[in-house]
Amino acid sequence: MYPRSFFLLTFAVAALACSSGPDDGNGANPGSGGSSGTPASSGGETSTSDVSSSSAGDFGSISGGDITVGAGGAGGGTDCKSVLDVTYRDFKETHPDFEMPTFRGDEPRRKLIEPTLGDDRKPVFLDSIGCFADRETQLGCRDGVGTQKTITSEESFNQWYRDVPGVNMTFNKELALEESPPGSGQYVFESAAFFPLAPDEGFGVSPQGRDRNFLFTTEIHLMFGYVAGQKFTFIGDDDIWIFINGKLAVDLGSMHGPETGVIDFDAQAKDLGISPGNNYAMDIFHAERHTDGSNFRVTTNISCFVPVEIPL
Repeated sequence: MYPRSFFLLTFAVAALACSSGPDDGNGANPGSGGSSGTPASSGGETSTSDVSSSSAGDFGSISGGDITVGAGGAGGGTDCKSVLDVTYRDFKETHPDFEMPTFRGDEPRRKLIEPTLGDDRKPVFLDSIGCFADRETQLGCRDGVGTQKTITSEESFNQWYRDVPGVNMTFNKELALEESPPGSGQYVFESAAFFPLAPDEGFGVSPQGRDRNFLFTTEIHLMFGYVAGQKFTFIGDDDIWIFINGKLAVDLGSMHGPETGVIDFDAQAKDLGISPGNNYAMDIFHAERHTDGSNFRVTTNISCFVPVEIPL
């Protein structure tokens, strides 16, 4: 493990002037495109700065834990957008956690990972089995637990969101949220065939015999201005974990069919340690580990995000 000082960062974060509340239909125009590149990697703890509750304005020059966030300059609002910078990692079917030969999935499991991010802004392994999700609660478990491992070990899990030569291959791309319908203030990305890596990218078509590039992970790091009334909904498979302010807000781990996780920022504000008028980190971790389907849908009334790079 790297020493804590290794992850000391400085982020130049621009103005977040276009984050919307529930009644604001204005935002950045979504973009498109994407290309392979080098990975985003480690980070530190989260900091916030005061913003206007109505406009979610500039980030101040602030620091906390291992992160310093610098003030955005005039005109920096071009970095505020509804196009998300994404890191994908492609895996082989020989990896012990992907296309597992003895476990094909059942239902969402919780408590596979720790409820707070690690010092490197990656999820921290907790347990190989976890517990079945209680869908009546945000993060709770229902009675009964699975008997089969859905994650082989801490060592295997630590490869999901870190670059490991020969084990995974990394691609930096973009994912565009589009206002739908126009003027609604709702920003959406939806795919019932979510295969962001082409058949000739990474390790290619996997598992063998398929025509799509399954078996990959998704990693996204953002900052956003919290305005009362905001929500963020994810529907998809397989594993999905979303952290707000470094704290777990959606916990739908394991291999399963499409499931829904909703962040109601107002209802969860106390647990997440957030309050309107401040800027916070959102860290998203997803995995597509098993055929046959790959679904990915995001719906939110947050119109604008500032991407955060997490270099070594």
